[in-house]
Amino acid sequence: MKKASLDSLLIGPLLALRLFPVLLAAGCVTHSFDVEGIADVRYRPSNVYLKSKTLDPQLKRVAVLPITTGPATETSIAGSQLLQPLISAELQKTKLFDLVVITPEQLRQWTGQSAWSEDEPLPPDFFSRLRENCGCDAVFFSQLTRYYPYQPVAIGWKLTLVEAVGGQIIWKADDDLDAGDAVVANAARHYAVEHVHIEGPADDPGVILGSPSRFGQYSISALMAALPGR
Repeated sequence: MKKASLDSLLIGPLLALRLFPVLLAAGCVTHSFDVEGIADVRYRPSNVYLKSKTLDPQLKRVAVLPITTGPATETSIAGSQLLQPLISAELQKTKLFDLVVITPEQLRQWTGQSAWSEDEPLPPDFFSRLRENCGCDAVFFSQLTRYYPYQPVAIGWKLTLVEAVGGQIIWKADDDLDAGDAVVANAARHYAVEHVHIEGPADDPGVILGSPSRFGQYSISALMAALPGR
């Protein structure tokens, strides 16, 4: 389902950008960075499903479930714990919903399991239990499908918004973001300039390419930009 990478279309003006992950890996992260000199080519998620371009006006309250991982390894579990707060934080920034963050303990009590992915068999009363306990109109699933926390960082997500009545998918985004990709790296640096506060000598926006938390924040924001509007 994925489109070809923009790299093949941007070989000339973006060739120099491919050198940045190499420099960062070598520890050159404190030099001055001229973000104004970079072509403003932004990453756009390509593997996205939309039921509709606009949200149902009645959809107001969303239950945010704990992150699942695939496969579950020590590294991916650590990544899910690091990135879990960023899911609800970035959803909150969209100003599209009222959020109810469901803890693993609550989910286990209500459904018998502390985490669920959208594509696994759910209990027949799964959505009715959530509606009964938190009054949600929809449920937000997040699965960390790839987590490479070393330079250049790579993070993959499967994010899904599902109706709490009927269980239909409203929106789904499934993509990998790799800081070693020139277009993604360029977009992440611009995002760092606009949204990420970095203090001290490492004020270079390129630092985001080696930071799992900062790049994770960017990756979530990039995919959520494809959510339907109001």
